[in-house]
Amino acid sequence: MSVNPSRIVRRLIALDETCVKVNGLDYWVYAVLDVDRNEVLSMRVYPSRNILTTKQFIDEVLNYCIGRPEFIVDNAPWLKHALEELGLTYNTEPFR
Repeated sequence: MSVNPSRIVRRLIALDETCVKVNGLDYWVYAVLDVDRNEVLSMRVYPSRNILTTKQFIDEVLNYCIGRPEFIVDNAPWLKHALEELGLTYNTEPFR
């Protein structure tokens, strides 16, 4: 998926990840969406899921933001810890 978002002020960003199996191996797909614009900002696939991977992904996402948006995440501890370590605000919501 090719996305090319502009660097603009963004108020609210939804961040989530899910596991997919490919040839018997687990991979993690991370995705973020600008909630106000319904715009996909980034999607990345990683071979592991942890705080370091999550922080790297969030750092890339912040390149598309002027200022520091608020994030919406589920209760995944690696998402919350990464946002806390980066000094970003977030709210938790269950995604369905």
